[in-house]
Amino acid sequence: MPSRLIIVFSSIMILPLLSSQAEAECPAFPQVSWWGTLTHEGVIGYVNQKHGGDWAGYLEKWSRQLANVRTIYGQGKGIKIPSTGITIKGLQLSDYIDKLAQRVDINLCLSKETEPATVSEESKTSDKKFKITVFGQGVNAYRAGDFKLAREIWLPLAIEGNAKAQNALGHLYRKGLGVVVDLAVSRRWYGKSAAQNDPVGLYSFGDLSRREAKSKAEMATALSLIEKSANLNYAAGQYAMAVIYHQGKEVAADDSEAYFWNLLAQENNYKKAPALMEILDKSVSAIDKDIQSERVKEWLAKLKK
Repeated sequence: MPSRLIIVFSSIMILPLLSSQAEAECPAFPQVSWWGTLTHEGVIGYVNQKHGGDWAGYLEKWSRQLANVRTIYGQGKGIKIPSTGITIKGLQLSDYIDKLAQRVDINLCLSKETEPATVSEESKTSDKKFKITVFGQGVNAYRAGDFKLAREIWLPLAIEGNAKAQNALGHLYRKGLGVVVDLAVSRRWYGKSAAQNDPVGLYSFGDLSRREAKSKAEMATALSLIEKSANLNYAAGQYAMAVIYHQGKEVAADDSEAYFWNLLAQENNYKKAPALMEILDKSVSAIDKDIQSERVKEWLAKLKK
């Protein structure tokens, strides 16, 4: 079976750009023969020249390459290095993955040291739109319609493992906000967020998976993700479960169960819940309403504990 190929960049144009702080804070790049001689100044210069100083695309490129190589390694395959024509696999590929992971971390370190602050100290104290964490800066940019800036802020956080930022990136790629719509990339970021049990990530991943499901097994997996988010008290997940049971397309219709989930969504002030409740009020018996209301009380009591 022919080896799967990936592109490995063999050289980087080096431009003079002083960054003594980055040199002091970030470790040196590992040595890989086909990478040539990598320096902090060289990489910073490359990003400035080829990406206009925008680290987001450069960080994502190397992060994606690391993920691809890890997948190939897990399949027991090898990769061919274009500049040398050599195929590496096994222990040699494992060693390369370690160095590639180091490069991703160092890239992220350099981006933090060289990028200007997103908001000034003055604006940090005066901005009341959202609590100014780094993630919050991205939210403010998103609310202002600057989706590209939001992505630039969220991407380093997502690479570091921030579940909220991972979900946010998934949303941008799903909706095509500041980027070209790419459901594969959206799915990947949603999946990373969901893997950390983030309720919003679980819902987002489940919702996208539900719409893409092509089999009963895939649908069951998607619904389990949405239900898990609902059980973590995420209102959108609770409302989605209510709609799923009310419509009866993916599961047997059950307005009593829909009533339970919609009551929870309503407790969380979900805007769409009252309209659905008007419909369920007519179809659910008084006895079932009492049963589900008690169930909600017990559920919320356990949540508080």
